[in-house]
Amino acid sequence: MLRRVRVYLTGFAIGLVLVYFMFGRDDSRDLDIWTPEQRILEDIRLDSIFMHSEKLACFQACLSLNDSLLMSLFTDSENKSLNPGGNPYRYLVYLKTDDLHLEAEVEKDTNKQHTLISMRDLQHPTDCHCE
Repeated sequence: MLRRVRVYLTGFAIGLVLVYFMFGRDDSRDLDIWTPEQRILEDIRLDSIFMHSEKLACFQACLSLNDSLLMSLFTDSENKSLNPGGNPYRYLVYLKTDDLHLEAEVEKDTNKQHTLISMRDLQHPTDCHCE
């Protein structure tokens, strides 16, 4: 009986060390890709129609957003559903930092293509007429 416990604890300790070296040392590893929030953001990022839209370019120019800030809006932000279970789905993607608070409203239609509805900076309000 004591031998079984010793073998179990040895295997458990080896497993802990392996998990530490595989996941604990690298801060650049993004392990939250499996959350629903990150899957929604990944779908938006991978939609080429959305990323090359004229409306997105208009809002980017109007709000004076550089490419890295726009990319962080769709990678490091949070989102919430504006109409859960609705058709089409609408999401509010928002990024809040010390010097800005960006919000983007995105719609996903039945063809699973994303469309930008509106984008605004709540900290520095600007009227953008991007229709």
